[in-house]
Amino acid sequence: MVIFPYARRVMEFPGLSGQIVREMKEGLMELKNKEELRNEILQYWLRSAWVYPFEGPDERTYLRLTPGGRLKMRRKIGELEKALGVEGTELARQDEAGTLPAERDRLELAMMVQAYDTERRLLVSQGTNLGTPAVTLEEETERENAGQASQDEVRG
Repeated sequence: MVIFPYARRVMEFPGLSGQIVREMKEGLMELKNKEELRNEILQYWLRSAWVYPFEGPDERTYLRLTPGGRLKMRRKIGELEKALGVEGTELARQDEAGTLPAERDRLELAMMVQAYDTERRLLVSQGTNLGTPAVTLEEETERENAGQASQDEVRG
C-alpha cells in the first residue's frame, strides 16, 4: 500500500496499472488493486451479514448469501445499475473476461451479480421455488450460444 499525506476528502478515481486511488478522511491516500478491493467488498458483506462462510464438499470454504443478504443485494444491484447507467450482467462478463477496470462501484456490482446469480441457481437446483430473478447470467449466455449454433446451422 502506498500512502500519500495530502488527501483532503473521501474520493476514488482510477490510478495507474489497474489500481484505485482513494482519498480518505484522515488525509491519507492509498492505492488499491482489484484483489484488495474484492477483499474489502467481501469483508463488508460479511460484516453486514449479507454472506456467511460455508464448507463445501471439497473441504473448501465458500461464501453463501443469507436470505436477507439476497434481498439486500437484489435491491443494491438495481440502485447501482441506475446510478452507473450500466447493466450489471455486462460488468460481470467484463470481470470474467478480465477487462473490468479497478473501479469499486463497478467491481462491486459485477461481484453482486455473480453472487446473486450463483446463489439463485444453487437454490433452484435444490428444488427451492423462487420468484422472478433480478439478474441472470447463465441463461443469457446459453441463449446466445443457442442463437450462435442455429446461425452456424443455417450457414452450414
